[in-house]
Amino acid sequence: MSSDQPVLTAPAVGTPSLTVQTSAAVFLVMRRMRTPLIVLIAIFAISVVGLALMPGESPEGEWHMGLFDAFYVMSYTATTIGYGEIPRAFSDAQRMWVTLSIYMSVIGWAYAIGTLLALLQDSGFKRAMAVQRFARRVARIREPFWLVAGHGQSGEVLGQRLDQLGRRFVVLDLRQPRVDVLELGSYLADVPALAADARNP
Repeated sequence: MSSDQPVLTAPAVGTPSLTVQTSAAVFLVMRRMRTPLIVLIAIFAISVVGLALMPGESPEGEWHMGLFDAFYVMSYTATTIGYGEIPRAFSDAQRMWVTLSIYMSVIGWAYAIGTLLALLQDSGFKRAMAVQRFARRVARIREPFWLVAGHGQSGEVLGQRLDQLGRRFVVLDLRQPRVDVLELGSYLADVPALAADARNP
């Protein structure tokens, strides 16, 4: 069935509702990834400073790598490029520090990637992304459209009839399986759908 006033105008791109949904997804990612990113930055910073402090050996005597050279070495080491020991051969202390830094980096990356994979499986994140995709698809509709509340038997018949008449419509249904079935429907036009309560503006 449709709402009392089924013909609505599509919101313009960049409306507050779309911006809020986009911000919610970004905020969720930044909140969950904050600690892993801080850990990675801290590991990299400690690795660079430690390498600069490790004494090296040269024919002229003891030398210390500059911060820029240490940053360069740790950058190609962390990205697994591995150019070798430059600008000159490392001392045992420097090799030990680089080895320790490699293991610390592996642990940091494993933590960050594990957190990211867990976030991608999180129901709250999936929900935020679904709402964001729905809002973008609705915002692209440049003509009046019907809002179909519920996609049961009556809603499906109504949707097929509207599609035959060339009328655009969007669907809100409380049940996610009905929304999933709608994605496989044979409608001529794109039908944005979201598992949500139509009573919620």
